[in-house]
Amino acid sequence: MQNGEIYTLPSDGYSYILLKSEKKNSIHYLKPFISPLLLKSNKKVTYYIIKCRPTYVGYLQQQQIVLKSLKPNDVLRQLSSAKFKAITPTLLDNLIIELLYKSKAITLTEFKKKYQCKNNNLELFLKKTIGLTFLQYQSLLLNST
Repeated sequence: MQNGEIYTLPSDGYSYILLKSEKKNSIHYLKPFISPLLLKSNKKVTYYIIKCRPTYVGYLQQQQIVLKSLKPNDVLRQLSSAKFKAITPTLLDNLIIELLYKSKAITLTEFKKKYQCKNNNLELFLKKTIGLTFLQYQSLLLNST
């Protein structure tokens, strides 16, 4: 986004990395969010938006992996590095993919049965990784379609 543009980042269930380019560049990690986010650029501020799978930002934060450079090309180079590519999908990603492509609600119990999960901490892990409970996330996805 460049000078004078206004963009609404949708609450679509994905996570985002925002590079805010101004006098002092900054990076913001956004887990999936409920309300749309309004971004406004001006002569001094340009945004670069990187859309990630829903769990990606949570994994970065949990593993304390930080993007070191604040220049757009360097950020893309870092995201392509082995360190970042090593963050592989987990069972939680299967749950989220299932929710992303479902047009109707599914219960956590149904999901556990389908994927043969016995982990009672699955909802807690979901909350920790993406910042929303199972029901909040599912509701967000059902309302965004």
